[in-house]
Amino acid sequence: MQINKEVELTYHLLSKAPEELESEVLPEEYEAETIEYQEDAPKSRRRRVKEKTSAPSPIQESPERIAARKAQEAREAAERTMLAAILLIQSHERARMARCVGTDAQRMYDYGKKVQAGTIVSKKLHKSTYENAAKTIQRAWRIYAARKRMRNRIARTEELLGMTIPSWKSQEVFEKDKQNFQKKLTLMPVFADRITKETEKERARLWKIRGPGLVEDITDEIREWFILWYDELGHFYVYPAANLGGSVLIATGQTLTPQEYLVEKMSKGAKETPAKPTKAKPKKHQPLIPQTKTFSLLHEANQYFINNWSFRYRSDDHREKIYHDLIKDELCYELQLEMRKIVDELMRLELQKLNAALKKDYAADKRKLDIPTDKKRRARKNKKQKTPVNDETVEDNFKELVRANIIRDYTRTSLKDWIGDLSYQNYEAARELRDYRHRMGEIRQVVMEYCVLPLSSKEIHQVAPLIRAVCIYGLAHHGKNFLVNAICSEVGALLFDMSPTVLVDKYTGRKNERKLINMISSIARAYAPSVIFIENGERPWLKQVPQEDKYLNPKRFAIYYPKLVKSIKRGDQILFLTTSSEPYKATRPFIKIHDKFITIPLTDYNTLYMFYKDLLMKYHGVDRNIDVSSMAKMSVGIPLEFIRDAVKNVLNLHRRITLKIKPLTVSEIMEEVLKYQPPQAKTLSELTKFENRTPLGKKRARLLATEKAARERIKKLQKARR
Repeated sequence: MQINKEVELTYHLLSKAPEELESEVLPEEYEAETIEYQEDAPKSRRRRVKEKTSAPSPIQESPERIAARKAQEAREAAERTMLAAILLIQSHERARMARCVGTDAQRMYDYGKKVQAGTIVSKKLHKSTYENAAKTIQRAWRIYAARKRMRNRIARTEELLGMTIPSWKSQEVFEKDKQNFQKKLTLMPVFADRITKETEKERARLWKIRGPGLVEDITDEIREWFILWYDELGHFYVYPAANLGGSVLIATGQTLTPQEYLVEKMSKGAKETPAKPTKAKPKKHQPLIPQTKTFSLLHEANQYFINNWSFRYRSDDHREKIYHDLIKDELCYELQLEMRKIVDELMRLELQKLNAALKKDYAADKRKLDIPTDKKRRARKNKKQKTPVNDETVEDNFKELVRANIIRDYTRTSLKDWIGDLSYQNYEAARELRDYRHRMGEIRQVVMEYCVLPLSSKEIHQVAPLIRAVCIYGLAHHGKNFLVNAICSEVGALLFDMSPTVLVDKYTGRKNERKLINMISSIARAYAPSVIFIENGERPWLKQVPQEDKYLNPKRFAIYYPKLVKSIKRGDQILFLTTSSEPYKATRPFIKIHDKFITIPLTDYNTLYMFYKDLLMKYHGVDRNIDVSSMAKMSVGIPLEFIRDAVKNVLNLHRRITLKIKPLTVSEIMEEVLKYQPPQAKTLSELTKFENRTPLGKKRARLLATEKAARERIKKLQKARR
């Protein structure tokens, strides 16, 4: 009975929730029985509670072990997250498949019920009809599959043969080339140090062995020249000046001989006689383009390479031996020049003593001696040079301009990334005296010649034609800022941004304006090459400032720019660069301050074809044989930047996902591209008029007019002969 009650009590307690047990009150009979049971139970001995001893502190983990444990936990968490994501995707996909199956089953069930109810009467067809339909479907599918396999096979073959443009190109070769270039840069100082040591060693050896003998040979050569003059005329000639070459002129025979000296002296003393009429000599044919100093230097460098380097074996072995013959030849030339300077000083003193002794002899014989004397030239007064600015001052000014955002960073770009093709009809047009325009591809060469090469080194800037200021103008969004960044990136130039929007409320007042110009001039020379850039360069020379631009006060620095440009000398490596979208609004000084104008033309078919091909082939799902020619033909005159944005809008993420099942069409792209608002005809005509106002435009117009007049004259002569 007692056991049954305990079981009943246990069942009663287990049937209650945990929250209900707290407030549950047991019946009195259960409580009494419980007390009685506790009294009847044998009393157990109370055990002694053991004192808790403090556990020894665990061994502290090392930082490496902690990092490894955290990394392991992170990996496990990432795996759990990945598994949860996969499970979620699988659940959704299985649910979608189940819904599709359920929808199909429901549709079939509804259809069966309608057939049974007689709502739908199934059309009974002959078995041959079903067979013919199946054959037609199979035939169409097999033809489609065969054509698809053939297209894929052709595409695969063309890809293997390199006839198609892949969507991805490996950069491994370019990365390897960069690594090799960096290795060469690290090895160059080592090789330069080796060559310097060998050069110093060879110089000391040559100066010790050949120096004294060379002095004696040069001295004997000059004394023979003295004896020649004394034997012929009884006196000596003027010793060549040091700035003209000294005894080098004697060795090369560039001084007067005694006979030439007598002829020149007699011609001066003779009376002027009426010249006999002589026949006019025919003028020598002069080349259309005269030879420049730069060409002669390039020719000399080319000849030096051919004579000294063209026959040598070139390899990438870093253990190559030093070419001692080149070092020896160069040192021998330097040794000869240095020894000649020493000998010239000694022989001038010896010539003075000989002339003094000769004068004494003539004075004793009471004879007059006419010794040739060197013509003295008036020494030019050296201009007062400005005291150089202290390095600390330049550095402080540099930091000040950086804080003012006048010296700023620019996007690293390359001039080779400029997309454009050449105009292949210009040669025929020039031959036929037709007017022609350059294309986008010719801009790269012009920018390289006018902007990049002069800034590349101090020596080139001294030799090349001096170009102080260049203006790049064209319609908006046609790549002017890209060219500015490319110019600065190619030469690593320091960029001074003097745009009116940057100079708002900065350096106000005449004193501060002059201070800013002086700071820019000194820093540009100290940190050459430098580019002084003005965006919207027509603003400082506007005829009338628009109301919305008056807060910029763009004209306040215009009076300082001509002086700043004129102060750029050969070797300074400074370029005054402006860009303009509306140059025709500027006054005459805007044209006068610039040396060169670079016009960015409208986009042409060749350029657009290359651009579309390069842009679309980067997408993997785009058909390699898409009709790029039609798109290029329809997009003539639209800027490349707008086309790039339009293609990005069309080929968004969702559209790229569906390219495999829904190929890209020309109409999709052209629908977005043709939203471009073309410039007004008035704007294009104004740009053309401005181009004719530039110095090169005027020269070109005169040349075309002359050629046109000559052509008309030839036509008239041909008609008269007929």
